[in-house]
Amino acid sequence: MQRPCRAPDIVTSEVLDELVAYAPVSSQAVSLNASARAIWELCDGMHTLDEICAELSAEADVAPEALRGDVTDTIARFRELGLLIGDGG
Repeated sequence: MQRPCRAPDIVTSEVLDELVAYAPVSSQAVSLNASARAIWELCDGMHTLDEICAELSAEADVAPEALRGDVTDTIARFRELGLLIGDGG
């Protein structure tokens, strides 16, 4: 079961109402809006994709299935940017 995990060397910083995450390995930075930040915070290596969707759906009062595509796409983008470690398996 996929358990996305943040890379340990990621540097984060609060900028206005967003979180900026910088990956030294790829020299890439990304500004996370509230939705991406909520996903990021759950990418702790402990939560599965289903658990992330369930937690976010409870906060947003929508079905987990309605969020799955966006959560999956966001996690894939985090991987592309070098923000997550391993294969998540």
